[in-house]
Amino acid sequence: MILFLDFDGVLHPEGEDHILNGGADFCFLPRLEALLREFPHVKIVISSSWREQLLYQSLLKPFSSDIRARILGATPHSGFGLPPPYRKREGEILAWLQLHDAVDEPWVALDDAYWQFDHCKDHLVVCSSFVGFDDKACAELRARFEGASR
Repeated sequence: MILFLDFDGVLHPEGEDHILNGGADFCFLPRLEALLREFPHVKIVISSSWREQLLYQSLLKPFSSDIRARILGATPHSGFGLPPPYRKREGEILAWLQLHDAVDEPWVALDDAYWQFDHCKDHLVVCSSFVGFDDKACAELRARFEGASR
């Protein structure tokens, strides 16, 4: 199972209220890492737009070393994505799967940008941008991981 992971709106809430309340980046990363430790077969690919501004090694820094070891890479920039009718994030994920000969691998995207998915919504666990990775998203992601390990 491959988890395509967004950052903003997932690992921390997004929006003015979050910033005004002193919101910390990656405040939900410990919750996600705890879940991932229960499912060692899950690998991670970073699909966050942060990969367009930061060096790959910088993207890895917030993760604990055991989880960092399970990160396979990052999706290609949108120029390498699939052409329409696929949305940007969806196309980048499908392009990564093709480039890594993984089109038959089970996968799930953890993202708040639900509008970035048209054809692959059944692979999406949606977080609310202003809430982040809450109990509801955690429960849904757990169910996806359990279904893939059967």
